[in-house]
Amino acid sequence: MLGTTTMSMAFSYWSLLKHLDDNAKMDLIILLTNSLKHSEKENEVSAKDFYGVWGDDGLTAEEFVNELKAERKFHREIIDL
Repeated sequence: MLGTTTMSMAFSYWSLLKHLDDNAKMDLIILLTNSLKHSEKENEVSAKDFYGVWGDDGLTAEEFVNELKAERKFHREIIDL
């Protein structure tokens, strides 16, 4: 169900578009449908998107963990009670 704000916007647009001829309305339907299809694809995440992100730098697992620990920075201040 549409919210009142969304419905109000839809009616505002409809008041502008209802006087268009059928061909123009069909073109708008196609454009809106395509925009929905594209927005769905943009939100999808695939494992393929991450392929090659972590390059092989020749570190062993232990060296990698030590490097991560050395690079950590904490931004909180510990207060003695």
